[in-house]
This record gives sequence, structure tokens and C-alpha cells, in this order.
Amino acid sequence: MIQTLHAFCAVAAGVSFCYMLHALWRDRDDPALRYLCACFGLSATSFTLLVPAVWVRMDGLLGVPNISALLAMSSVTCLVFGQQIALQYWTHPPAEARRRARRRMAVCGLVLTAMAVLFTCLDPSVQRPRDFSVYYGHSPYYFAYLVLYISVYTTGEVIIARTAWRHARATENVYLRRGLRFLAVGAWLTLGYSAIRIVNLFGPRLGFDFSHRDEISWVFGNTGSLLTMLGFTFPGWGPRLSLANRWRANLLRYHRLYRLWATMHRAVPEIALFPPRRRIHDVLKLGELEFRLYRRVIEIRDGQLALLPYADEAAVAAEAEAAGRAGLDAAGVRAIAAATAIRTAVDRRRAGLPPRQKPALPAPAGPPGADLDSEIAELLRVSRALSRPAPATHKPPTPTAPPSPCGARPVPRPDDEADAA
Repeated sequence: MIQTLHAFCAVAAGVSFCYMLHALWRDRDDPALRYLCACFGLSATSFTLLVPAVWVRMDGLLGVPNISALLAMSSVTCLVFGQQIALQYWTHPPAEARRRARRRMAVCGLVLTAMAVLFTCLDPSVQRPRDFSVYYGHSPYYFAYLVLYISVYTTGEVIIARTAWRHARATENVYLRRGLRFLAVGAWLTLGYSAIRIVNLFGPRLGFDFSHRDEISWVFGNTGSLLTMLGFTFPGWGPRLSLANRWRANLLRYHRLYRLWATMHRAVPEIALFPPRRRIHDVLKLGELEFRLYRRVIEIRDGQLALLPYADEAAVAAEAEAAGRAGLDAAGVRAIAAATAIRTAVDRRRAGLPPRQKPALPAPAGPPGADLDSEIAELLRVSRALSRPAPATHKPPTPTAPPSPCGARPVPRPDDEADAA
């Protein structure tokens, strides 16, 4: 399982590296992007080296047993410093960020040198790609090596977590704020890796052994790393995700309004600017969605306005009063009244009854100050009310003359199309 997790994290880091490299190509003067590219490249390298097959292959290629351990830990050390530097460029003026970056790079160089010296003194001649830390935990050189590595790693993650969380509360950019919070949570989560490593390091010297729990440390470390990748990249692709969600919501609302629109179009065919030839064409057409959704709302309102003189005002008033007594709110009462007006107007028009010259009902409209989203929500409530069975008191008038088709081909009913399909 852990090896699969290493491989998954390596792929995720590689994808993040390519994404950040593309961002750097568009904005080559951004130093934070340069450091983030390096961080994701180092992350992909470290996770790849932890895969046993790659570990053994790299050792054979360089001719040094377990050199992959040093390379992987050195990569993690560099990326921890690189992440701190990237945050400095996000949160400080360029001159101050450069000064802080130089200081961190100097410390990183000293740490890497010390790790290399301690690893050489360890002389890990027995290749242990799966349990390197447990196998060499008794060595004083490895003890010093791991104390140095865990201290730098833990300190760096605490700095990252605190910096990200503090600035997440200060920024007004919602995507940057979420990204920083993902980053902070991921950094705090990696401390579970540090805690288990410290316990495994000092446990044998204090008389207890938790080496059999070593794999749990990787769950904390890898999960935290995935969240930090998400945090650093989210400000870039988060807005696109919101646009995709908006498009999906508009698509659902557009098709949920079809039944109401079709009712309007069968009664008043001239409302349609671009009437679909068949329902399937309306379903498969995905372009210009916002325009088509806007047109659908306008055409439904035009249909309501055209049918208003035919509506049975007494039936509308009675249904609205009944809805109020049933405890519906103002929006629900308006939806019931509008659905009753449409139902009675269609029946009266089909029966050939003449329209009223001065209808007493107000022109159809949403709540005061409504925007397009409120209009759509109002019409969806009307559509649901219209789809319910007509009340028992509703008696369609007897036709006195054949209805006028107005020279337009009616839109198929949704139920008919479902049967045909």
C-alpha cells in the first residue's frame, strides 16, 4: 500500500510540476513560480526514489548502496526551504523576500553538507529500500543524521503552516485564501510523520519500540504533501473549477426549464427566437449556454405575458389563497398562482374563449429587485408547481372553437419524446 501511495504522490507531483512550469512560461519574471517549479520537481524526485524498484536501480547506477535515501531526503530538505522561500515572495516585498531567500538558501546548503558527511560516516552497505530507517536506527551516525533531518523538516513545516494560516485570514482573494488553508492543513498533517519518526528514533533508547508503526508515518507525510501540492496550485486552477461548476449549474437549470418553456411555446409559438427542431438537438447543443439560458427565461416571461389575458382570475385567487392557508411562503404562493394562471390560460385559449381586454392579474415577474438567478429560481418553482396534478376543482372549459396554431409547428411534449425514445 505504501509503495502505491509513493507512486501516486510521484505522479501528482509530476503533474503539479508540469502545471507550474506552464504558469512560469507565461510569467517568467515571477520568482515564486521558479521556486515552486523546483519544489514540485524535487517532490516528484523524492517520491520516485522511494519506490523500491527505482531505489535499487538508482543505487546500481551510481554504485553506492542506499544512495537513494540520501537523494530523497536531500530533495525533501530542499523543497521545504523552497516552499518557505516561495511563501516569502507571496507575503513580503521583493527586496525583503530576496534577503530572506538568501538566508534560507545558505542554511539549506549547510544542512545538505552535514547530511552528506553523516551519511558517508554511516557507510550503509546493506541495501534496504523498504525499511532503511528501521534497519540503521541503531547507528549513532544515522541517529545524528535523522535528528538533523527531522529537526529541519519539522521546523520548516511549522513555519509554512503558521505563515500560510496567518495570511489566509488576511487575504480577500477567495482562491488564494483556500489555497493557503490547504497548504497550512497539509503542513500540519506532515507533523504526524515527524512525530512517529522521533518516537522511532528515541524509543529504543528509552526501552520501547514502535518500529512496526513506521508505515503510518508515510501516510501522514504523503497525505500532507498532497494537500500542500493542492494548496500551492489551487489559486491558479480554482477559478476554472468555479466556472465549470457555474456552467454545470446553468446546464441543469436550462434543461429543467424545458417543460415550462415547451408549455409556453405550444401555446404561443412566436416567443421562440431559435426554436429547436427536436428535443435531442436542444440537449446536445452545449455552446452559448448563458445566452440560451437567458433567452429561455425571456421567452417564458413573454409567454406568460401573452397568456395573461386568458387566465382565470378567480381560479388564480382561489389557489393562491389555498396555498397561503397551507403555510407556503411568499415565493411558494407566487409559484402556485403563476402555475394556475398558465394552466387556466392554456385551457381557455385551447377552448377558443376570447381574451380579456383588461386583465386584473399583474404582469408576471419575480420578487422585487430580482436578478437573473432569482428569476430562474422563481421559474423553476413555477415549473414544479405546473407539473403537479391540477386541483380537483379545476374544470377545463368546453371548447367552442378550434385553437389557432399560429402557423408554427408545436414542440413535442417531453412525455411523447420519452415514449418515442
